[in-house]
Amino acid sequence: MSKLKVALLVDEYFGGTGTVYGGYGFLARHLIAKHLPNENIEVEVLIKKDCSKQRLIPRRYMIDGIKVYRLAAKFMDFLNIRFLKKKNYDLFLSIEMTTHSYRILKTIPNIDKKLLFWVQDPRPDYEWDEINTVKLFPEKSYWDSNIYQFVHDLWAAGKVSFISQARFLDRKARDLYNLDDKTEIKYLPNPIEIDHSFDVETHPKKNHIIFLGRIESVKRGWLFCEIAKLMPEYEFFMLGQSFRQSKKNQSIMNNYLDIPNLHFVGHVEGEKKAQLIKDAKILVNTSIHEALPISFLEALSYGTLLVSCRDPDELTSQFGVFTGTVLGDGFDKVPLFVDGIRHLMESEPLRQELALKAVNYIKATHSIEDFQKNMQEIIFKLVEETKAQS
Repeated sequence: MSKLKVALLVDEYFGGTGTVYGGYGFLARHLIAKHLPNENIEVEVLIKKDCSKQRLIPRRYMIDGIKVYRLAAKFMDFLNIRFLKKKNYDLFLSIEMTTHSYRILKTIPNIDKKLLFWVQDPRPDYEWDEINTVKLFPEKSYWDSNIYQFVHDLWAAGKVSFISQARFLDRKARDLYNLDDKTEIKYLPNPIEIDHSFDVETHPKKNHIIFLGRIESVKRGWLFCEIAKLMPEYEFFMLGQSFRQSKKNQSIMNNYLDIPNLHFVGHVEGEKKAQLIKDAKILVNTSIHEALPISFLEALSYGTLLVSCRDPDELTSQFGVFTGTVLGDGFDKVPLFVDGIRHLMESEPLRQELALKAVNYIKATHSIEDFQKNMQEIIFKLVEETKAQS
């Protein structure tokens, strides 16, 4: 039997083809494209169209053994259409619906294949209302009613099925895409590569506290720096770098370069990143907005607890300290984070108990093996439904 061909639609691929480093790209490159392909499923990646006038035809890259295509510029859409018809993918898999995923799907006239839509971070208008309370460095809005109407139309035509990485996102997805309450959104948690050799009960954790993620407006990294300034007895490590509006981000971070216990590590991957997470006792998240970050799952897999003003699926309150919602620039709420950190750092028996529970939770809920099994079942079911309807 020939393999099913799945087209993974993303606009970033964690550094691949020069794209930025972010959560969607990490999920696409290091989890989906790495672990979904098998003897029955082939995955190819479609990156956003290239705006360069030199990109007259789709270009293929081989990244980690996976075919990655950057489509031709918009004015060459007839070549993109020809390319997509020739590929004849069995299924499209979209991580949320970015502008570029939308443009790729809009390229295809009379879509006759199903779209598997993985809900990751839907942002209805009330989410943007909260994000827009940040004034120090406002987040650029990417609200696009055309995209949300497009998803709604696909749903109304029976051409899309939804899965969701977190249960609390279902309501937001229904609101954003105007879906009725009976719409099935199947729970499919994001997978994590779990280090089964790691023993949280014997690993000598340090008095380290980390920040993990892109340094940008919505993350409010300046609050992490403010926390470090008030807690000189602990070492703080900021893992990540700026991509969008990097000059503005850097101008804010420059105010904190002289704090002795604050270390700007930059972008890290692989064993270096894993070691920093293993050694830390706490991951601090200061974002004005989050879905369920992969950084939360990575931290919990090593028994690194959470202190955050976001509580996705109540993970923060289960495995750390939820400060409560913090709007605006957040400077007045820094003491809430400080108190949360002290509570965990000064209650060692509690910290150890929660750390063990966190590791066990991740193993039970976010394993690669469960992801492979469940995603393959979903894909085969959708392809069979498409064939039956055609």
